[in-house]
Amino acid sequence: MSQRSPSAALARVVAALAASASLALWAVPARSADKPEPSALGAQDASFKASEQATRMFSVVEAKALKGVTKVAVPLFSVEFVTADAQRAETSGFAAAGRASATMAYTLKGVDEADFQAITTTLYERFLADLKGAGMEVLSHEQVAASPSYKKMAASGVASPIKSDSAITTAPPGMPIYGMNKAQTGGTSSGASLFGAFAQMGAGFGAVSAGMDTYTLQQELGAAVIGVQMKVIFVQLTNNNKGFLGRMSSTASVGSTVQPTVATATFSVMSASGGMVSLAQPLALDATAFSAVRKKESSTGEKVGLVAVAVLGALIGSGSTSSRDDWEAVADPVKYREVVAGGLSTVTQMFVQRLKAGE
Repeated sequence: MSQRSPSAALARVVAALAASASLALWAVPARSADKPEPSALGAQDASFKASEQATRMFSVVEAKALKGVTKVAVPLFSVEFVTADAQRAETSGFAAAGRASATMAYTLKGVDEADFQAITTTLYERFLADLKGAGMEVLSHEQVAASPSYKKMAASGVASPIKSDSAITTAPPGMPIYGMNKAQTGGTSSGASLFGAFAQMGAGFGAVSAGMDTYTLQQELGAAVIGVQMKVIFVQLTNNNKGFLGRMSSTASVGSTVQPTVATATFSVMSASGGMVSLAQPLALDATAFSAVRKKESSTGEKVGLVAVAVLGALIGSGSTSSRDDWEAVADPVKYREVVAGGLSTVTQMFVQRLKAGE
């Protein structure tokens, strides 16, 4: 086998990327309610020590990729901030007079792209500083950008930020977003159309190709290549009518908890072998980052639409009911940036601890 042939561990990582791409194609993007329960120990808790939680808070694929790492490059680093989310609950109507459905939607207010960009830029700089503080040599972005493999991957990416109707994804200034970081952006609310599914499939295949190119990049740089992808949500929505008994209920409802949360964090590591370190459960942050949670006033058109649905149900005698509540979570900009930046930094510090320990 030649020096540039992927190892068996790399092949498994690429296979995992392919599986992720396949799931991204056919699955509706995951809602916050589908995530594991957040850690009860918030990152702002004074007793939360990154060094002590680093083992408990992560799951690792191919831990040997973390062993003996002394020189690193970070060519890919992005954070997705969810700005809108919605959840719908409904009953079956089998045991009740008619079906009932309820929709709850939230929009993030008070912070915008400039705040997200500032958090990401500062976090990236702090991450590099933490790697250096752990005794590692960190290649500059200019050194990485000179590599032919990086140029190829960067050309396949897009400039930051990536925006959708429910999320904004940011990267450090001048750093393109490519590979799986590009494929998995887009928020949590909207379903996948057929056109969108094919687009995601293409992005997924591109992500697998980027995995192979990352192996070549590691060879060119002579350093472990680290890719970072993180997601921050602001509300957790719960379908209270899940399961058989829930759907048999005569009423439909959606629960909500407004709280900034690091929903996911994935660190890919390509060294002598390929590995992946992921946050095992969401990390709930300080809810005081929000100054208010208020009900959004419905527009005249929305009110007319809801009345029309109710009237139609009464006319046909279905007994069906439908409701929708729109809310706004208003962030205190200063507090939000402090809390979210601190929480994200805690996660990256825990990763550095694992990398330093080589496990």
